[in-house]
Amino acid sequence: MSKLMLYLLLGAAVGGALGYFGQCTSGTCPLTSNWKRGAIYGSVIALVMFFASGGLTTGSANQSTANVKKLSEAEFKVEVLQATGPVVVDFYAPWCGPCRTRGPMRDQVAGELQGRVRIVKVNVDETQTLARQYQIQSIPALKFFHKGKIVDEITGLPSKADLELRLRKFSETASANL
Repeated sequence: MSKLMLYLLLGAAVGGALGYFGQCTSGTCPLTSNWKRGAIYGSVIALVMFFASGGLTTGSANQSTANVKKLSEAEFKVEVLQATGPVVVDFYAPWCGPCRTRGPMRDQVAGELQGRVRIVKVNVDETQTLARQYQIQSIPALKFFHKGKIVDEITGLPSKADLELRLRKFSETASANL
């Protein structure tokens, strides 16, 4: 059963139960005045919660793509700190709307800069030690690493043009310093 259907059924059941057992006699609660209205109200609330929690995109946002690898804490040291070339780390969470908005943009730019800059992503919910270590206070956050040291960072959701410009400049600067 899909995640959406599960949310809707659970919401309808809870709303229906509230409407049935918590019958409103004062007339001030029309949304749960009977079990049918309660079920509809519960389904609507469940639908809102489903999309607020990431909806249909949560699974794909938490996976590696063709151009951007998702790292665990164990992989971070080798893939980022010991890397010979420039690496950009995207600290994100699958429930974060701006992170999901930036995802396709980041993947496209990573493909264009493949071979010059490596872009990886780290889920802050799964790697809380790294999030604390690199003082991630808000997401999305990009940290630019060169020879294991942070040389630049972006917090928030930049435009695609700004992101491309910063990544290209980082690529050129890092290449000159190799």
